[in-house]
Amino acid sequence: MKNLSLFQIIVFCLMVGIVCLLLFDSLLQLFSFASIPGGSRNISFSRNFLFLFVAAVIVCFAVGLYKKVNISTELNYQQLFNGSPLPMYVMTKNTLKFLAVNDAMAKLYGFTEAEFLNMTAFDIRPEAERERVKDFLEEFGELTNESGRWLHQKKNGDVFFVQINFHYVPSIAKGAYLVMITDIDKSINDEKKIDDLLHLYETVNKATNDVIWDYNLVNDELTWMQGYFETYGYTKESSSNSFWAMQKIHPDDRERVQEQFKSVLKDKRKDWLSEYRYTCADGSVKYVRDRGYVIFDQGEPVRMIGALQDIDQQKRFEQQLLSQNEQLKEIAWIHSHQLRRPLSNILGLIELIRAAAVEDCELREIIDLLAVSSKELDDAVILINREAMEGRGSAQ
Repeated sequence: MKNLSLFQIIVFCLMVGIVCLLLFDSLLQLFSFASIPGGSRNISFSRNFLFLFVAAVIVCFAVGLYKKVNISTELNYQQLFNGSPLPMYVMTKNTLKFLAVNDAMAKLYGFTEAEFLNMTAFDIRPEAERERVKDFLEEFGELTNESGRWLHQKKNGDVFFVQINFHYVPSIAKGAYLVMITDIDKSINDEKKIDDLLHLYETVNKATNDVIWDYNLVNDELTWMQGYFETYGYTKESSSNSFWAMQKIHPDDRERVQEQFKSVLKDKRKDWLSEYRYTCADGSVKYVRDRGYVIFDQGEPVRMIGALQDIDQQKRFEQQLLSQNEQLKEIAWIHSHQLRRPLSNILGLIELIRAAAVEDCELREIIDLLAVSSKELDDAVILINREAMEGRGSAQ
């Protein structure tokens, strides 16, 4: 019965009344009051009186029931309004004066209910926003239920962003709006910080080889920032592929990178770093260093911002240095062996000269000095040979 209108209630009561009249008429016929003198007139009078009585009872009952239903409905709406976690208020259509506010509204803005009832919707907005409110309501007031983002102002002067949903209520005198507020200030500020960081990265990117990427894990959408298409040769049309397939990563590195990325998300780590080979549009391969930072929402990873750095020249230079180092070690090893052979011969000849009977003292001193110098040179060659051998062993 709670959702029945007054008309439906009256129709229901009339049907009940008609059934009662038919039953009473059947009882009169049953007892044959028409055979009594004046009985027909008494029956007609009784019928008319009963009809009026039943009709009066029906109307009174219907009105009372309708009021009871209305009061119950109003109480339910009042409870929903006051108990809503979302800030809500009712304001007049023409003057935008507050007619009612809920507890969440008072808590968010810092005003009491009594203060709100002496204010208008303009008083919770910065001066610059008030004219915009008038223009919006004049143009869309009864055509839409959403009005987008707005700046509101608390009692202490703090300004913050809100999302507004409202409904026009024509049943209230001269019309009114039921308005629901969603505080989106934190989301807006987070978006602004991210945009600022991306702008900063793009600025830095002009002086570096970094390419910024933004991956939305929820929607599985990868966005490349400025520099990607120029650096790696792809067009926007040719760059669309599954993020998780990682098709542009070199086949020999692909599985390793996929496992690293899955591990970051599974362990809910904040960042990741990986180096691998990346295939360009022309088929050439570049070495890259990929860094990423994970953004969480309620403990779950929802977004990752990263930078892909071209380190191809650095890597190839390192490989060139390693190759040259190996060549130098090889040369040192060969030279040490080649030097050791004639040096050993010299040391042997010195021992033969020493063994001979040399009478000249000066010549003997010269031979001794030659022996010492040869021994020092031999020790140096042995050291070079040892280090060259160790280098070859570690390289293998």
